Amino acid sequence: MTRIEKKNLLKWNTILWLSAMVLPALFSIAFASSRFPWPLILPFLLLGPMLGSNKMLTQAIGEPVDAPKPNGPNA
Repeated sequence: MTRIEKKNLLKWNTILWLSAMVLPALFSIAFASSRFPWPLILPFLLLGPMLGSNKMLTQAIGEPVDAPKPNGPNA
């Protein structure tokens, strides 16, 4: 993966995290006068951005977890 691809993934990861921080404030303002229990559904709404963030970070790191270890004296 090139540096540009990693930079783009990390940029989108930052955007996802910023949206995840702003979303509760927007819901608080939008549903302030309603009796709808919006905090109960908030974890489900944030599940998608969280999984997307994890996927992007995994791709940006590069090496998969199940990659074979090198067979050297310093391994």
